Amino acid sequence: MKDVIAAALSSLCVVHCLALPILLAVGSSGLLLGLVSSEWFHYLMLLPISGLLVWSLPGGWCVHRNKTPFILGLSGFLLLVISLFAGHDAELPLSVSGGLLLAAAHLRNRVLLKRTQEILHAAH
Repeated sequence: MKDVIAAALSSLCVVHCLALPILLAVGSSGLLLGLVSSEWFHYLMLLPISGLLVWSLPGGWCVHRNKTPFILGLSGFLLLVISLFAGHDAELPLSVSGGLLLAAAHLRNRVLLKRTQEILHAAH
């Protein structure tokens, strides 16, 4: 379940990254838009992202012993961190790529966990 939640949040991150420039271009203004477009919001979002990453992926590895979700998740997280310090032109592609990698990591982890459970269940 935690992988599903993490994948959904990663997908929302991608939507946020793609929709925000459109909303700014249209000229929407308001408190919510101001909050999600501010720099501190991106720093603040690293807390739940890193928490879900640490909570979910190492535990999955202990069950299925596949490094792919961890590599994808760490790569995605690093891209998000790098995007905070990258220039304006690189921020969007780095953030979107990072969010997609995080979603892929959690979905892959979920698939591997289910497959491992099915194999263990069939063995009994």
